[in-house]
Amino acid sequence: MYLGMWVFPWDIVDEGAKTVLKRIRDEAGLNVVSLAVSYDAAKFLMPRNPKRKVYFSEEGVVYFQPMPAWYAGLELQPRVSSICKERNLLADLMKAAEQIDMKVVAWVTCCHNSRLASEHRSCATVNCFGDVYITHLCPSSYQVREFLLAMLGDLVTNYKPYAVELEALEYMPFRHAYHHEKVDVDLPPLIEFLLGLCFCSSCTERAQESGIDVVAVRNTVKREIERYFSSPSSFTSEEITWEMLTQKLSEEVVGYIQMRIASMSSLLELIHDSIKHRSNTRIHLFGNIRPGSLWQTGLEPSLLSQYADSVIVLVYRLSVEELRTSLIVNRAMMQERMLIIGLHPSEKYSESFERFAERVKICVDSGVDGFSFFSYSVLMPHHFIWIRRALTQAGIIK
Repeated sequence: MYLGMWVFPWDIVDEGAKTVLKRIRDEAGLNVVSLAVSYDAAKFLMPRNPKRKVYFSEEGVVYFQPMPAWYAGLELQPRVSSICKERNLLADLMKAAEQIDMKVVAWVTCCHNSRLASEHRSCATVNCFGDVYITHLCPSSYQVREFLLAMLGDLVTNYKPYAVELEALEYMPFRHAYHHEKVDVDLPPLIEFLLGLCFCSSCTERAQESGIDVVAVRNTVKREIERYFSSPSSFTSEEITWEMLTQKLSEEVVGYIQMRIASMSSLLELIHDSIKHRSNTRIHLFGNIRPGSLWQTGLEPSLLSQYADSVIVLVYRLSVEELRTSLIVNRAMMQERMLIIGLHPSEKYSESFERFAERVKICVDSGVDGFSFFSYSVLMPHHFIWIRRALTQAGIIK
């Protein structure tokens, strides 16, 4: 079974690749390490780190040594993190993992890149009011697509990881915890979705090519958001569904959202074909606890099983009943593809070891193909013991 843990590059810098790998294998009983090879700014509390307890990561950098030829002539260029300018962390980890028969996954945050989005605003998401989201790259952008294809081609050709794990390969939603984000309004799901709709030049061009009146769509979206700001009591907290959307909004808006789905589908196909043409590297995509809502970020659920070898579903906060339901739906959707469940083995998300072990057992009994645990940086020593005990009790390891 696939048994992985997400790892950040500073873990390797501070403890060494061999120490990190052996701890993951021996203390937690796992066989895969998923390294963030690109990541954005964040603040980490690291209880077990021997050199520091708090770390601030850099915005939009990579943690491997990119080959310049892959990016020649592109508007978007990778920037290597300051912590690995003189060394190749990914290569070091690959070598150490091979020696102890562990697999390495390259974890890429695709469209979440504050550095690139803020420096190249023509490639960023633009809402209906013309505000640029400097944390979001738009997947409709040709420049963004070229950059992603180059980076993934570089990784699978020159490093040959077991898999590439593609996070934020989507039209990112409005809310994404930017620094000191202040959204002190309890937004209804519909309004939050509409605030995330992108009207950048690339989205506009694609929509116009499909015969969509983008000005009409933009004005409709503006009016609906402004109507909420003027009269919030007239809106409910009802979850957004495709049926609700088609009833509340115009055919032009629905067509615009369908354009987004078609755009994302073409990007998935490009990435899939590019990777499979060059290597045997597996493709892992992030799904959703409710796959029927994936259209909101431009993803067609049926295409995940077509273009992904595995889908990862994060279930950190789900109740037991919600977990059971999500597993049934996702298992049916994935068919023959692998379903990997992301869990957070801590009191914050599971309350106790018993609750955590219960979730692991439910997943195993539902026929999942693997687990990935978040994350080496943030866990305390006893959480590694939790993982091994839970997997042992579920009959996965001895």
